[in-house]
Amino acid sequence: MKEDDKYTLFVYGTLMWQEVLSSVIGRICPMEKALLKGFKRCRIKGQIYPGIKKDPDSTVRGQLIRGLNEKDLQRLDRFEGQEYKRIKVTVINSHGEKEEVFTYVIKEEYLSILEDFEWRESDFTEDKRARFLRREFLD
Repeated sequence: MKEDDKYTLFVYGTLMWQEVLSSVIGRICPMEKALLKGFKRCRIKGQIYPGIKKDPDSTVRGQLIRGLNEKDLQRLDRFEGQEYKRIKVTVINSHGEKEEVFTYVIKEEYLSILEDFEWRESDFTEDKRARFLRREFLD
């Protein structure tokens, strides 16, 4: 890993799939399972991707993407769009250790776009991934 590849990001939606991640940043990165306590992953109205919001009784399962650099974070910021903001959170990594990392949460002013239904990985089927990739990167 290069000196500037120093950031770790917790992802919980479409970026958990390497084909989506590599379409955004142009490469594949190491990933490992992680948990984010105190947040809830919800469907976004009319979309096939989720957002998270604070919820003290919930835990989000996701992946840690390691080895990101500033340019990667800028590309990810653009990909996530205006409804999300990047913040630091503490996750439990696959070794059971607490780790401070970045993640994207829905901004306060956009919380109304979240449905009160949990988004599941199984919701993002192969067919939906293919349509999502075509829409996001070929339009």
